[in-house]
Amino acid sequence: MDKLDALDEFARFGDNRFEAISVITSTPDTQGGVYTLTQDVFCQVLQRVIDGEIDIDELELWANVVESRQDIDESAVEGAIYALSNNEQMGELSISTLKKLLVMIKCK
Repeated sequence: MDKLDALDEFARFGDNRFEAISVITSTPDTQGGVYTLTQDVFCQVLQRVIDGEIDIDELELWANVVESRQDIDESAVEGAIYALSNNEQMGELSISTLKKLLVMIKCK
């Protein structure tokens, strides 16, 4: 698995995300290409949290990592990532909040 594959696996909460984390942490942000987090992938992740497949605490950690990585372009959902990773400023995360977020960013 190369770095871009690892970033994609992590961003999608794939089955091999723990292997992906190992690849990501052993590769500098500046080495290789940049992964683009699309609105579609973001919406899929939120829906999986709402459906109970992903724990809401994991979502907050995920958003913090996405926001801090220079090799992940999250500009398509930047405001939403900020809201998820800064819940002390934006309010506690809940399923209700995530459903509102899905509507705000016009997920299908």
